[in-house]
Amino acid sequence: MLSVSKIDCEKNVNLKKLCSIKIGGTAKKVFFPKDIQDILTIYNESKERNRKLVLIGLGSNVIFKDGILEYMFVSMRKLKGINIWEKGDNVYIKANAGVSFKEITKIVKDMNLGGFENLAGIPATVGGAVTMNAGAFGKEISDLVESVEWIDGNGEIVESSRDEISFDYRYSQFQKGGIVVSAVFRLYKADYNVGEKIKNIILERNKKQPLDLPTSGSTYKNQENLPAGYLLEKVGLKGYRVGEIGFSEKHANFLVNYGNAKFSDLIKLLQYAESKVKEEYNITLEREVRIID
Repeated sequence: MLSVSKIDCEKNVNLKKLCSIKIGGTAKKVFFPKDIQDILTIYNESKERNRKLVLIGLGSNVIFKDGILEYMFVSMRKLKGINIWEKGDNVYIKANAGVSFKEITKIVKDMNLGGFENLAGIPATVGGAVTMNAGAFGKEISDLVESVEWIDGNGEIVESSRDEISFDYRYSQFQKGGIVVSAVFRLYKADYNVGEKIKNIILERNKKQPLDLPTSGSTYKNQENLPAGYLLEKVGLKGYRVGEIGFSEKHANFLVNYGNAKFSDLIKLLQYAESKVKEEYNITLEREVRIID
């Protein structure tokens, strides 16, 4: 068996640097795989040592607890690589898990490819976006997926077509097991100005979201016909703070870090919000943000 000692690794990593809301303690080790073999080696090591794997992309929807965390942290940021080919009016982009949406956005603008523009501006990598089925403005990444290459629970590399994969609102089967290695997206040659449309989408995003402070994006999943932000605002939590963590005054479903927020205050805030919405609307909010504690 190959050893993880050959894989890029950093010790005693400040987890605030690995998540967009800048909360968290210290990871004893973070691995940075560069290819599938590296991931397989890390996966096998975690199974052998019975250690939980925690995968990190850009860290835009994850929050870590304070203190020292001893999970096997795996940052996918170095797992790069993009291939592009055409077939008829369609253009296919195969992107490895560490490729960012920013990189894909540049390609679709340069090639004037349609289908991706509503997702432009989401701070995500391919692996994280497919795993959570990221979406915005009525579009989800699963709408574009042609196939996914992933590692299953037996440590086998599997390629599954879109029809073989279970997706739902902010959900994919990979949340219950499996590591996304790469995905193929099907786009099309547009007859309109894709760059202009992306510019307008990003302007709209900036108007509605608090991007001037550290944030973890949407905190809760929307309920059917009742956005989570609406519910939080109705129970008086828009702008509400506990210590230096709070729900944004711009968008109630966005947590923001006003300074040096503590994980314990964040948990208090979430528990209070969930109890208020349950009490007043009899609705159980479901967290979209991942808590690693």
